[in-house]
Amino acid sequence: MRKSSTKYITDLLYHDYIKYKEHLISEKRFKHAVVKELIAKHMKSPALKIEQIGSSIEDREIYMVTVGKGPVKILAWSQMHGDESTATMALFDLFNFFSAKDEYMEFKEELLEKVTIYFIPMLNPDGAERFQRWNAINVDLNRDAISLQSEEAKLLKSVRENLKPEFGFNLHDQNSRYTTGHNYKSAAISFLAPPFNLGNEIDQVRENAMKVITIINEELSKLIPGHIGRYDDEFEPRAFGDNFIKWGTSSILIESGGWKDDPQKQFLRELNFIALLAGINSIAEESYKTADTAVYFNIPENKKFAFDVLFKNVNINTNKKQYTIDIGVNLEEIAGPEGEVFVKGTIEECGDLTGFFGYEEYDCTGMDLEPGKVYPDTFDSYNDLEQTDFHKLHREGYTTVRLRPKKIKEKFCKLPVNIISARKEFSHRICSEEPANFVITKNNKAVFAVVNGLVRDLKLKKNTILNGIVIC
Repeated sequence: MRKSSTKYITDLLYHDYIKYKEHLISEKRFKHAVVKELIAKHMKSPALKIEQIGSSIEDREIYMVTVGKGPVKILAWSQMHGDESTATMALFDLFNFFSAKDEYMEFKEELLEKVTIYFIPMLNPDGAERFQRWNAINVDLNRDAISLQSEEAKLLKSVRENLKPEFGFNLHDQNSRYTTGHNYKSAAISFLAPPFNLGNEIDQVRENAMKVITIINEELSKLIPGHIGRYDDEFEPRAFGDNFIKWGTSSILIESGGWKDDPQKQFLRELNFIALLAGINSIAEESYKTADTAVYFNIPENKKFAFDVLFKNVNINTNKKQYTIDIGVNLEEIAGPEGEVFVKGTIEECGDLTGFFGYEEYDCTGMDLEPGKVYPDTFDSYNDLEQTDFHKLHREGYTTVRLRPKKIKEKFCKLPVNIISARKEFSHRICSEEPANFVITKNNKAVFAVVNGLVRDLKLKKNTILNGIVIC
């Protein structure tokens, strides 16, 4: 029989998680139709009570899933920002966990005798449809707790008023470029017990949130030591988390950040699954009551010391002089008109980037950087361009080509090269806020070709260049 203490459950669930992972969702971009399909699947689960509690502005269903029959009420809501889906995936993993008849039955029965948990997966389905932060009328739901102009914000406020939960889990994604303080570790998960006034005072409601966070931090530190941060605690009078504390619900903000080689946030999804169970269990057992809030304040604050790609110690030659610099590049995902996802790579900063880290790092000591060149010949059509030997093109220092059509409507090229129109005069510049297109050489031979911030390792013949951009 599995032990019911959080101390033991964390380690076991880390290894058993795959049994509960909802395999219908494997990427961070998914739409409301997937949620509807999964809700329909769980309608037959005797462990779950499912109801539609409202609709979005564009009339998409918003559901609440309830589990447990205990006296302590917990409310958890995800994806109030439509492009922050990590916790939504984790909630459906939790629904599988609570529905399963398995070796954790004793743990679940004891837990659900003490608490009742209300889950709202995907509060902002219209935003999720567009994979954007805002809802259908471009309102940030987490800045609408007072004005209540949005249907979705009114719904969340109404649920809180009706249930009056003692605890709330406010589930978000944060920028992946945050680190845990001034170090080289990404903030995989960050927490906050939000303030309820400008004075940043602590009452019992807020203190209880801090104590639950302390317990979760202890458990996750077994899995990701040094990768847990504390979110900025500046008071935001329009935000739901801050107001939940004011209204009497101990609100716990969980922000999913970044993890190396986890672009679809599947490992972070598992961390959410474990964090939520650890937090809920600490509430059910009341173990949070003896937690030391000093531990909460010792969690390092989020700092922005990460780049998506970092090139270190590369030489540049200007005015017949040589300088050694670092170059930090960030990658932005942008959805195309047919739902494709493209990447746009921009030079974020040049200079001494000591103290920063990159999810991808390249030590360019003894190497030289040259701006990417424009290929001298003009291609008559996209089909002709597709036949190109891009490895040879990149080896010769070319990152951009000209295409014959005078007007190019697309913003991205699905090939590993940038495109400009035949008549356009253009040259790449190595400076902040410019597209990242350059070649890194050693002894006058190209080692790395960087197209749109993405890298082709010419020596290892390893290519990560998924797409280029169209430069108007």
